[in-house]
Amino acid sequence: LRLTAGGFMLDFRFRVLDSAKAASLFVRENKPYLIDQASGQVLSVPRTAKVGPLRTSDPPKQDSIYWMFFGTVPGLVKAGSEVTVVIGDFRVENLVVQ
Repeated sequence: LRLTAGGFMLDFRFRVLDSAKAASLFVRENKPYLIDQASGQVLSVPRTAKVGPLRTSDPPKQDSIYWMFFGTVPGLVKAGSEVTVVIGDFRVENLVVQ
């Protein structure tokens, strides 16, 4: 998880180890969001008119790396901040932003 786009986005990358277990992460109805643990601010995946949501939507394959961006305001989330990522029933806490 890294800051990118001049601090306006967070780039979340992950590797799928088991495509069956990861399938729910790719369900379009499961809207991902990120919680900044210090402020409680909830950040979502931006949606553009031409591209749609800024996240991978291909079916998961084992050992592939996938991505999604979360929009933020510069200075809200900094390197070293701890965040939680939620996608449907999947939840991972205490991720440290690089």
